[in-house]
Amino acid sequence: MRVAHGERVRAFLQGRSLAGSGESGGDVDHLVTEIARGGSVGAPMALERAYARAADEEKMLALELRRAIAQHPAWTWLEQQRGIGHLLAARLLSRLDLTRARTPSAFWAYCGLATVPGTAYGCAECGLEVAYPSGYQVRSAHQSRAGLAACTGELTALGSQSSTRVAPRRTVAGGRSCYDAHARKSCYLIGVSLLRCKSDYRPYYDAERARLAVEHPGWTPKHYHLSALRKMEKAFLRDLWVAWRRALNLPLVAPYYPRIQLYK
Repeated sequence: MRVAHGERVRAFLQGRSLAGSGESGGDVDHLVTEIARGGSVGAPMALERAYARAADEEKMLALELRRAIAQHPAWTWLEQQRGIGHLLAARLLSRLDLTRARTPSAFWAYCGLATVPGTAYGCAECGLEVAYPSGYQVRSAHQSRAGLAACTGELTALGSQSSTRVAPRRTVAGGRSCYDAHARKSCYLIGVSLLRCKSDYRPYYDAERARLAVEHPGWTPKHYHLSALRKMEKAFLRDLWVAWRRALNLPLVAPYYPRIQLYK
């Protein structure tokens, strides 16, 4: 609601609404901030008051959320992770149910980080390599690996397909998702935050990206980035599952792979 009211204020001040004159008299973002502080900048009084109330309510709800998340069993571990705050943690924890996740891979699957069987394709002209879930309708038209122009070559299936695994695709209209889209988005935001803050999980990203650059020279930089980011997010979810289970004195499972291998 705060964002919606803010856009209405901006539309008035910038002259994008029927009632707006477009004479903002200064930086619009600064004027909107002034309204949130209780001031007036010449917009309709009802709209300014609605935005100020929404801003105050957002701050109040954020404080209540901080109090609630501080009592969560996993918060003791989460607050020690660089890049994870109360709001990011709340976004993810509100989507997860530990009682239904007997292994860390259950978190991965629910958050859309598990992989499905796929088929790899390559273009002999531009060197691009891509992969899609099995049965996916692949179009021959594609951008070149550099992404600067359309490539005139065609995508053809590569030889070995037995070990090809890909991320699940988004559902089409009317389809049912195999994962929680809100949890997936929360994991992505957490992954970006961990990456920017150079947290202890950054080596997972760097090691995976270096490995993929050697094994898949035809991938695009974005493909490298997203795949390495997913690896880091999975490591984070695995450790979250362990810390959460330990806080509740629930049984654990043996690790899927030694942690030290990801730092080599």
